[in-house]
Amino acid sequence: MAKTLDATYDPSNKWTPIEEGTYPAHITTLSTREMNTRAGEAIIVNMTYKVNEAVSEVEQPLWEMDGYNYVKDSSGNRIPVMNGDGEQATLSCAHLKDRMFYDNGFFIFTDTSSASKNSRYFQLLENLNIECEDSDGIKKLVLLEDEDVVGKPVHVTVKRQEYVTKDTKHLPPDQQEKRATFKVNEVKLWENGPTLSVDELEEDVPF
Repeated sequence: MAKTLDATYDPSNKWTPIEEGTYPAHITTLSTREMNTRAGEAIIVNMTYKVNEAVSEVEQPLWEMDGYNYVKDSSGNRIPVMNGDGEQATLSCAHLKDRMFYDNGFFIFTDTSSASKNSRYFQLLENLNIECEDSDGIKKLVLLEDEDVVGKPVHVTVKRQEYVTKDTKHLPPDQQEKRATFKVNEVKLWENGPTLSVDELEEDVPF
């Protein structure tokens, strides 16, 4: 007779894919490091983001799935799941609650000859309501610190990115293995969102 296991299977608990979109979150960590780039010395600012429970109010489109893969038509396009009104069905993004996302870093070029490349970092400061001194139209950038951003409520726009695995980078393109991940592309202040303390952020951390 087969032996009973503690393991279970719930057919109603189906895997739901992540879709590109904008989600409510909180900044949980901030780190900075210096790097020498082709455009000169730069400081790279990285942050991590934890999706807030309010994400359950956000909806994502539904697509036909074959296990973990999208079903595609003869043209290679994903096939939408339609509802009774002839429109694409949607699903709550509640499955993203507490999900951690990362960005690719915001570069600050310290050489004045590369100052024009600092527009993305300046946009980040503006989006977070961090003020910069203005001298004759020239913005004096500031370096973010933990107290400026950790616990801050934000809306993060997440984009799918493909990359070649480290072990296959040296191989010809047709032999390289590609994978995908989701990274934060844009960060904006979540107006009226709850600001969290460091203690509140650490409540869910296992010890």
